Amino acid sequence: MTNLLIRRIFILLFVGTSLFTLEVATEETLLLNLPSHEDVIEGILDKQKQEEELLKDLADTSRDQVQDYQDLFNHSVRHTFIVEFTQIEWELHIQDMIDYNEIWGNSHTDYRSNKFRKVDVTYIADGEIMTIENVGFRSKGNIYSRHLPIDGAGNPRAMHFMLKFNETFDLEESTLAYNDLKTREVFDLEQILFKWNNQNDISFSNEIFAFEMFEEVGVKLPQASYTEVRLVIDGKVEDISFYNIFEHVDEEFIRKNFQDVPTDNVGDLYKGVWSSSMEPIYNSSLYGVRDWETGFRPPYGKETNTDIDDFQNLILFTYGINKSDSDERQEFYENNFDIDNFLRMTAMNVLLGSPDDYRANTNNWYFYFDESDFMTYIPFDYDNSLGCGWTGEPAFIDYTLGNDIYDWGRFPWNNFGTPLIDNLFEYDEYRIMYEDYLMQFIEDGIYSTESYSELFNIANELYGDDFYMENDRANYINAKIAVVTEQVEYYRNLRE
Repeated sequence: MTNLLIRRIFILLFVGTSLFTLEVATEETLLLNLPSHEDVIEGILDKQKQEEELLKDLADTSRDQVQDYQDLFNHSVRHTFIVEFTQIEWELHIQDMIDYNEIWGNSHTDYRSNKFRKVDVTYIADGEIMTIENVGFRSKGNIYSRHLPIDGAGNPRAMHFMLKFNETFDLEESTLAYNDLKTREVFDLEQILFKWNNQNDISFSNEIFAFEMFEEVGVKLPQASYTEVRLVIDGKVEDISFYNIFEHVDEEFIRKNFQDVPTDNVGDLYKGVWSSSMEPIYNSSLYGVRDWETGFRPPYGKETNTDIDDFQNLILFTYGINKSDSDERQEFYENNFDIDNFLRMTAMNVLLGSPDDYRANTNNWYFYFDESDFMTYIPFDYDNSLGCGWTGEPAFIDYTLGNDIYDWGRFPWNNFGTPLIDNLFEYDEYRIMYEDYLMQFIEDGIYSTESYSELFNIANELYGDDFYMENDRANYINAKIAVVTEQVEYYRNLRE
C-alpha cells in the first residue's frame, strides 16, 4: 500500500507540473516542444507499465490470507520456498552463531543465537509464485539440534530455522516502513518454523503424521506440512533440502484455536522445556520471559503478555494439581484443566511413542491459560517418535515398545515427578477414559499402517522424484497396536 500511495502522489505532482507548464509557456515554446511520434509511443508504454504495476500492488494487498493459510498446509499441494541471502547477510548470520557460542558455549557447543538476518523469500505452489521481501531469518533448535549452517569445508547445509514476516530489523519506530513490516502477515501467519530431517527419518513423515493424528482426535496443535527449500546466496543455489514446516505457536495460533471471535487480547501462553515438571513452584527463577541475549531460559517461558510481570496463574495451577486432599485436587482439575483434551493427547502420545515429551522428560510442550485461567495442554515436537530418532534409553525400552501404558519411562537425571498426569491417574475414572481412547484410536483405524501410508503416498507422489522417501513404519505401528491392546485388556481384566 505504501508503494501505491507513493505512485499516486507522483502522478498528482506530474499532472500539477504539466498544468503549470501549459499555463506559463508561450505558444511558440509549445510548438517547439511537441512530442515526437516515438515519444508518444514510449509514453503510452510507460503508462501501461505503471498501470500493470499498480494492479499488481492492488492484487498483492487483497490476497485471501485465510485461503493462503489453508493452501500452505495442504499436503496435496507441492510447496517450494526459495530463501535468498546476500553474501554479507549470510556471513553475518554465521558470525552471530559463532559469537553466541563464544559467550555461552562453556561445557558444550551452544549456537542458540536468535538474531534475525534479512532474506528475500519466494514461495512457489501449483504454478503460483509469491515474493516476500525483507523477511527475518534465524536458526532454531536446542543445543543438540542447532549447528552451524555450514559443514567443516564451509559448504552450506540444512538446519532448523524460522522465518519471521514482521521482523523490523533496525528500522526506526513509527516510520511508514517500520509500521508496514510490524503489522505484516503472510499466509495469515507472522512466523513459520522449518525443520530439517535431523533424525534420519527415511519417510520424512513421522512428525507430520504425529500432528495429523493429534488433530484427527481433536487435540489442538499447530498445522504442519512438507516443503522443498532452496538456499540461495548471492544468486547461486547452495543447498536443496526437504523440510517439514510448522505453524508457530503464538498469539495468532491462540486466536485461531481458542477464540470464537478473535480479539486483540489473549491469555497467557507458556512453553515448557526440560524440568517444567508442574511440581509446586516456589522459586521465581523457574519462570519468566526467555531472553536469549542474557542466557535466561527458564523451564516455564511466557510467550504472550510478556510485558506483564504476573505469573500467578502458573504458580497457583501447580499448587492446585498437587493438593493433598484428593477431593479438592479433583475439583481443581475439573474446574481449571481441559482433562478430556489431555487424555486424548496422552493416549495418542503413547501410540506415537515419543520419549521426549512432558510425561517422559518434562520437555517439548506448550500450555495456555485463557482469560479465566483455564489451562489447555498443547503437544509439540515429535521428530523422535514411531521408532525413529532418539531411543529414549535408559528410561525407555525398544523405542517405548517395551514400556507399560502406565509405567512410562523415567530418567535417572530427573529428580522430580510428572504430577500433571500422575496425580490425574490416581482417579480410576480418568484411567478408564484414557484406556477407552487408546482402543478407540486403534479400532477406528485412526492410528494404523493404512492412515500412515495414505499420508506418505501423497507426499511421495509430489516430492519422491526429487527426494528419496521410503515408508518403513509398518512394523513399528503394528507392534505398538499389539502391545497397547494387550496392556489395555490386562488393566480392564484387573479392574473387573
